[in-house]
Amino acid sequence: MTESTDINAEFKLASEYVLNTSKNIFLTGKAGTGKTTFLKYIKQQTRKNTVIVAPTGVAAINAGGVTMHSFFQLPFIPFVPQAGSGFQVNDFLDRNTLFNTVRFNKNKIELFRELDLLVIDEVSMLRSDMLDCIDTILRHFRRQWDKPFGGVQVLFIGDMYQLPPIVREWDFLKQFYETPFFFSAKVLEDDKPLFIELKKIYRQDEQQFIDILNRLRNNNLNKEDYDILHQQYNPYDINNLENYITLTTHNWKADKKNELELQRLEGEKHQFRAIVANDFPENAYPVEENLFLKIGAQVMFIKNDSSFEKRYFNGKLATITRIKEEEITVRFHDSKNEMIVEREVWRNVKYNLDKETNKINEEEIGSFSHFPIRLAWAITIHKSQGLTFEKAIIDAGDAFAPGQVYVALSRCTTLKGVVLLSKITASSVKTDERIIEFSNRENTIEELINNLETEKKEYSKVILIKAFNWNKVVSATEDFLDAADLRDIPDKDEVLLMAKTMIEKAKEQQQVADKFIPRLQFILNNVHLPEKENELNDLVSRAVPYFCSALHDDLLMPIRKYIATLKGKQKVKAYTKEVIEIELAFYHQLQNVEKLSFGDTVFYKGESFSSSIEKPDLKEISKKAEKGSSQKMTLQMFNDGKRIDEIANYRGLSIGTIEGHLAQFVLSGDLDIFKLISQEKFNTIADTAKQNKNKTVTDIKLQLGDDFTYNEVRLVIGYLKK
Repeated sequence: MTESTDINAEFKLASEYVLNTSKNIFLTGKAGTGKTTFLKYIKQQTRKNTVIVAPTGVAAINAGGVTMHSFFQLPFIPFVPQAGSGFQVNDFLDRNTLFNTVRFNKNKIELFRELDLLVIDEVSMLRSDMLDCIDTILRHFRRQWDKPFGGVQVLFIGDMYQLPPIVREWDFLKQFYETPFFFSAKVLEDDKPLFIELKKIYRQDEQQFIDILNRLRNNNLNKEDYDILHQQYNPYDINNLENYITLTTHNWKADKKNELELQRLEGEKHQFRAIVANDFPENAYPVEENLFLKIGAQVMFIKNDSSFEKRYFNGKLATITRIKEEEITVRFHDSKNEMIVEREVWRNVKYNLDKETNKINEEEIGSFSHFPIRLAWAITIHKSQGLTFEKAIIDAGDAFAPGQVYVALSRCTTLKGVVLLSKITASSVKTDERIIEFSNRENTIEELINNLETEKKEYSKVILIKAFNWNKVVSATEDFLDAADLRDIPDKDEVLLMAKTMIEKAKEQQQVADKFIPRLQFILNNVHLPEKENELNDLVSRAVPYFCSALHDDLLMPIRKYIATLKGKQKVKAYTKEVIEIELAFYHQLQNVEKLSFGDTVFYKGESFSSSIEKPDLKEISKKAEKGSSQKMTLQMFNDGKRIDEIANYRGLSIGTIEGHLAQFVLSGDLDIFKLISQEKFNTIADTAKQNKNKTVTDIKLQLGDDFTYNEVRLVIGYLKK
């Protein structure tokens, strides 16, 4: 499926549900139906805070996300879906012992709380107990223990007929789970995801082949199907076949064939090395770090062309025609066109919560640059998932695990392009009956269409109620108290008193919100009644200005004024950043409440609270101070009527430093010297200095006595010289 492919009915419905509802979705589809394209589309279109995870490093890199284990710190031992199981921590984890193992920092916990959409790609490899572990982590840290995944929407993507999860401890886990597959997780028992299957196949257009693949997928191959497939059985003339790739079961088989074929070629063997930057784990390398090639080698592209020309796709075969230093030229098998291959870049990312925007962003932490090709006389069926081949030699013997025959055959665009090294037997094509039973749960198009508008309204209700959840506001005030208590800051006692007052105000607001939410929920449950629509409008229209005013007056403005007092003070930069982050939490909550709407109804039409104030800027404190800015601040405060000792105390500087700042402005002509020193003192210092022209400042100061300071002596002498 290409980027420009018309969006079909299932694709469109699935995207509507993901983008505009809070329903959990299982999106599946046969090989070549566009699941990867769907993920890219959602990533581009969604406004929700989204994180993408996958079971393996390679799958995560290909999906543009991270591994589940790294993001959630998932254990490598089984998770028991009940508390108080009594099992040893070294062998198993339960809900009690899990949190003795996982450790998340403050930023990760905040990210969990702002997460709206979790995408799990290649979900066929996800174990049921690991999904319950993810559910437990999200409920705990989001403080929403009664909601699946703590209220996060989950999009599961994958084909259950492909690679299954690896479960070495199934003899133990089967006490708790019906199957090892994700759909048997306890979290999904009472909250089953919508089941949407992409039907339009973009890889094959040969109807007979499509029908055989469908029956193969569902354990329904008949005698005629076997007869048709076995017409492709030809283990004898494979050495004479050109431009074919062999799909095999094990890595060593594929590696051995590729190495033998490469040795058969005459000419020099060239080595090309990957360029790995920063953090990019070896188990996520999408291609071998050291690539050995010769002219005449058969290669396969392992990535779609990222340029606008779209000259190749993942799985396209070609032959190397020229090698010149770092330049590789190939000729495509399907068109005979030649192309110089350029390096591609794979990114390793991590997710961060941007405090400025309250959005989850991707940050590149490493990259892997290499030519997007690999030797392709042979490849394992495992690594062929997601690829497309026009010609393939398939070893479909009895050694195949369930589902592997389907994976291998479904890589091919036509049956004509398939050559079987061994005949397909009933035992080698058998699909797990539990997968077939699960697949029968698919929601019909009619069900999806009929329920869509209802689910959209339910999502609007969720957003409306979420805006009055005051937990984050209270947490922010408590963070302010902790930050002030742990640091050596000016006027600490006053700041601690201020923080405690803000906590009281925030909790008062929370009490009002907690009483308001049930009333709002009741009206929303009956909002289909005309009188309830008016009641909703009236209730929320009165609530919005109350909560906005309380936030603005009791929390946002006090902390904003306090931040202003920190400007220019020494050794409080990190602390100031923490306080601005707290201010941002109030600011985002204020914006969320005053911009509330439900359908076409906008509840608040008065003067904007948030627009009347400047948005907090975290980047401001990171900027390097302008040269002389500290002195200018001192002058400004002095001109505003502050005494020198007051300025020193406010700014956390010594009196001598402040006097030195002001002396500079006397010498520059920007400040009258007699605002700093009396006429009498000036005359005494000036006379003494004239009488002792060759003496130092220290000598003159000692002669004048303790009624005069060194700074006063320096000021007058400097002024006289000027």
